[in-house]
Amino acid sequence: MSSRYQDRAKGMVSDYMNVRTLPATLSVAFILASLYQFGGITTVELPWISYTLTTQHGLMVSLGAFAAAFASSETKQFENYMDWEKVAIAAGPGVILGQQYVTEVNDFLVSLGDPLGMQLAFLTTVVSWGVAVQ
Repeated sequence: MSSRYQDRAKGMVSDYMNVRTLPATLSVAFILASLYQFGGITTVELPWISYTLTTQHGLMVSLGAFAAAFASSETKQFENYMDWEKVAIAAGPGVILGQQYVTEVNDFLVSLGDPLGMQLAFLTTVVSWGVAVQ
């Protein structure tokens, strides 16, 4: 009976190790970088290499993960999405870039309230991510 449980445990570990590890890793990177950009995480430090994450690098991680995940999604072609999905997908990178580089976008998010504006921006990026990687 012990062998049966060992086989089952090995199977579960194997499934965990092999089942979509790249998309899962990209999801974690995207979420953490977006949380950092929109103020959900304050400081990310890697003391071994004396590095503190900058907003520029967080933005690059977010957009890089988004692009890689979108490219590896089953749909892959922007034309294959419905109109509302296209808007949702475009909104994510739009908010990410807008908050960082367009003063009016950042001012609008801040005017919604602290932290509400940034929470809504984060939520927008997560919805965009979810639609893009379906």
